[in-house]
Amino acid sequence: MKARVLLICPSTAIKIFKESKISVAIPHIPYLSLAALAAALLDDGYPTQILDLSISQEPLKDLDLSLKRFQPNFVGITFTTGLLKDASDLVNRIKSFDNSIKVIAGGVHSSIFPAEVVEKHNFDFAVFGEGEITLLELVSGKALETIDGLAYRDNQNKVVVNKRRELIEDLDSLPYPAFYLYNSKNYHCPRITSKKSPVVAIETSRGCWGNCIFCNKHVFQRRVRAKSAKRVVDEMEMVLNLGYKEIHIWDDCFSAALDHPKKICDEILRRELKVCWNIYNGIRVDRVDEELLIKLKAAGCYQVSFGIESGDQQVLNRSRKGITLEQTRNAVKLAKKVGIDVLGFFMIGLPGETPESIQRTIEFAKELDVDLPKVGIATPLPGTEFFDEWNQRGLILSYDWSDYTFHTTKRIAKYPELPEEIFGYYNTFYRKLYLRPSFMWKRFWRGLKTGQIFFDVYYFMKIFLRFKW
Repeated sequence: MKARVLLICPSTAIKIFKESKISVAIPHIPYLSLAALAAALLDDGYPTQILDLSISQEPLKDLDLSLKRFQPNFVGITFTTGLLKDASDLVNRIKSFDNSIKVIAGGVHSSIFPAEVVEKHNFDFAVFGEGEITLLELVSGKALETIDGLAYRDNQNKVVVNKRRELIEDLDSLPYPAFYLYNSKNYHCPRITSKKSPVVAIETSRGCWGNCIFCNKHVFQRRVRAKSAKRVVDEMEMVLNLGYKEIHIWDDCFSAALDHPKKICDEILRRELKVCWNIYNGIRVDRVDEELLIKLKAAGCYQVSFGIESGDQQVLNRSRKGITLEQTRNAVKLAKKVGIDVLGFFMIGLPGETPESIQRTIEFAKELDVDLPKVGIATPLPGTEFFDEWNQRGLILSYDWSDYTFHTTKRIAKYPELPEEIFGYYNTFYRKLYLRPSFMWKRFWRGLKTGQIFFDVYYFMKIFLRFKW
C-alpha cells in the first residue's frame, strides 16, 4: 500500500497581515505550491489531501480531525520565515497525535535553512528547492542519502544536507496543479484586489534573473523556465471549469522574454476564452512594451502590477533593481494609455534610504498616480543580500524568525540613515497618497463607473479608521 500524504498550510499564513495597512487587501486563495506538490504525488498513485488551515475557524480541531480521518504516513508543511514557529507548533501537535508520522518541512525558509529546520524544530525532513521530485522520492522509500534536495538525520542522529536538486527543465512535464482538492467556495478575495471571486493563482514560469538584494532566490533560483502558451491556457481553462472566476499570475518574472506572454495572449484569443485575469506578482518596468499591453487587454487582463520600489535612483541602484525612473514612467504611461489598471509596489527602508529619498518616492508615486499604490517596509529577510549586509553591519535587532514578515509591526532592524521610526514614514506614505483630493476624487468616479463605489468606501474606512495616524 502506498504512503498517504497530508499537505498543510499553517493557520497564520493570512493572519500575519492583520496589523498592517494592507490587511483589507490580502487575497484568500488556494495555495499553488501545495496544489503542484499534491498533483505530483497523486499522479504517481499516492493518496494525498490538502489541509489549508489559513481559512479554518478552528485550525487545531480541523488538524486533529484530518489526522484521525486520513491517517497520513507523511505530513508536509509549507511555511515562510515568519511562520516557522507556527509550523513548529504544528509538528509537535502531529507528533503528539502519532509519533510515527513523518513530518516534512517545505517552502522558502526550509530552502534557506534546511539543517536548522531539522535540527531545532522536530521536523523529520526538510525539502529545499523545487519539491515535486524530492517529495516523490522521499515518500516512495528511496534511500535518503540518494535524494537530492533533502535534509534529514542519519543513524547517528547527525543532520545531513544532501546536494541541491537540479532544476526541472520541462515544466510542461509536470501534472496540472490539483486545485480540485480545494473547495473553491471557501475562498474569497476583497474587491480592492480582484473583480470576481473566487480567485486562483497559476504560474506560467519559474525563476527570475533579477539581482535585487532584497529578494530571495533559494527555491526557483535565477534562471527562468517557462511553460508553453498551450499549457498555460490549458491550466486557465481547467481552473475556470473548477468554478474559479478570476486568475492571478504569480510568476516572479512574467515577461522575462516578451514573446512568452504575448504567445499566451494569442492563445487565449485564438480559443476565444473569456477569462478575467490579473498579473498580481508584477511585471518589470523594463520588460514591457505597448504591444504586450494591448494584447493583455484584449485577452482579458485588467490589471498589471509594477515593482516600482523607490522614486530615488540612487536607492534603486544600490538595491540593484536594474531599472530607471524613466522606464517606470514609460511603463505606467503605456498601461494607462491602453486602459489597464496599475498597481504600484513601493518600498521604504532600502539601503541608502533617507528622509529625503522617502519624500522623493512619495512625490514620484504622486506623479505616477497609479490606480492602487501599496508600500511595504523593506525587510532584510534571511537568505537575501540585504540581510547579509545588515547582519555584517550589526543592524539586525531580532533573530526571532516569527518577527520576519512583510508589513511587520515589529522592529527587527535599524535603518541607520532614518532618524525616526520606520513605521512613521510608512504611515506618512499612505496618508499622503490616499488622502490626496485628486486620488479620492479619481477613485470616487472610478467606483461610480465600475459599480464599486461602496466597496471603495468600505475599504477606505477599514484602512483609515482602524489605525492610528
